[in-house]
Amino acid sequence: MAIVEVVFPQLKKDPEIIKEAATKVPIIIKAFKDAGVLRVLQGFVGSEDGKDISSEFKEVLVLEWPNESAFRDFVKSPGYADAMGALKPFVTGPSELNLFEANDGAHLLGGGPVLELLLVSPKSASSDEDAKSILKKIQSSLEKANVSKAVYGSTLNLPEKKIGILRGFESKSDLESEKNAASRKEIIAEIGSVADVTQLVADVQQIPL
Repeated sequence: MAIVEVVFPQLKKDPEIIKEAATKVPIIIKAFKDAGVLRVLQGFVGSEDGKDISSEFKEVLVLEWPNESAFRDFVKSPGYADAMGALKPFVTGPSELNLFEANDGAHLLGGGPVLELLLVSPKSASSDEDAKSILKKIQSSLEKANVSKAVYGSTLNLPEKKIGILRGFESKSDLESEKNAASRKEIIAEIGSVADVTQLVADVQQIPL
């Protein structure tokens, strides 16, 4: 299993402020490295459910952790406090943190500059068993569509379970190919009666640690 965190920092929607915030990235990356993070992707969401939201400057970070305890130790550490303090002038509130216990495909996240993230929210209050049932349906859909390069799992840090499905692509045209569009429709058709699905597409880059 892999531990994958998806972070949505709440940046102020101002291009100049975002440029200034970028100067603090070395502080944040050092904190990640010191905490044992294995891999970091960073970028901005360009679309949500097919709608262009690039003007909203919605940042996304994807982190691969060695284990859950490393993440939990980090959010209580001075390094985390220092990183958040460096970002405080540039954000409107706390970051949204989603920590997923995922399959063993986290190494595939660096496979391309286009990241698709499907966020799955059960329509009713979800338990571990509900999440497992939805995950089984997702796995079945991916296998039917012959999709091997996907990272998927359920959250460990939220009171109500969410499920994430992440796939990296070489280009937008690759993302929108007939095969990938069909696999996406298969997933949504399989779980649509029990969960809502939001598609986010981001341009990302791997950050050296």
